[in-house]
Amino acid sequence: MLAGINMKPEFHHHTALITGASSGIGAAVAHALAARGASLVLVARRAMELKRVEREIRSSASESTAEIHCIPADVTAAMDRQRIRDFLEQKQLPLHILINNAGITSHARFDETQSDVLRRTMEINFFAAVELTAQMLPLLKKSARPTGGRKSIVLVSTPSGLYGIPGRFAYSASKAAGHVWMEAMRQELKADQIQCNIICPGYTRTALRQSGLDGQGNTIQEEQAKEAKSPHYMAVQIINGIIKNKRLLLTDTNGRFVYWLRTLAPGLLERIMAKKLAKDLRGSVE
Repeated sequence: MLAGINMKPEFHHHTALITGASSGIGAAVAHALAARGASLVLVARRAMELKRVEREIRSSASESTAEIHCIPADVTAAMDRQRIRDFLEQKQLPLHILINNAGITSHARFDETQSDVLRRTMEINFFAAVELTAQMLPLLKKSARPTGGRKSIVLVSTPSGLYGIPGRFAYSASKAAGHVWMEAMRQELKADQIQCNIICPGYTRTALRQSGLDGQGNTIQEEQAKEAKSPHYMAVQIINGIIKNKRLLLTDTNGRFVYWLRTLAPGLLERIMAKKLAKDLRGSVE
């Protein structure tokens, strides 16, 4: 049982598609939704890890979980996105919740970043989410809204998308683009009763910091932040954000600090970020 989650079956008769579902936040959200009665479509590149998540959910979730489907796929590939759409249509599955969670981080200064690293970061964090959503949107629109339920498109983002973080420009830019896209789409889809939720988890204990890219395209190896929360904690925040229809949910004080300082004291925020960059550069040398 996930601490902090009200186990009422609020997602009965909902089908949720989650990308990046084989580990970390994606897997934790899958557990959380299953505990609330949702059927699941789990998408990630690693087939064996997807099946592991499915086994864990089936062994721990209540019998209220109607269905779990695993689709090994690379969401940056057009053929795989089409295959996901075809799967749902062939199975005649409705779609009520789309959680764009798959992502990658990249850490490097602008003048030290190769163009293919920027393109790879944008491809995973922005274009894949946009284009998968475009494939799934007709299914979302035609699926009947469950009684007392909701239809939602969720972007799992980061506080780094709120401001241009020095030394991480590509990551910040890819996430900021997603925010603007979601804000526009939220207004466009009001008549369809589809909510759009941007969730910005703070530091989380996942493999993201050991699977991102440096400026040359090499895999980075960074230690977890001391204040990092568990994926299960973030899953609670995401579920509550969906239920409360949060336009932008910041899960920690760091994110809220950046959000307000950007508007109220941008000069101060720049000085703070400059000190952070200097600290990061010293750490990389050491």
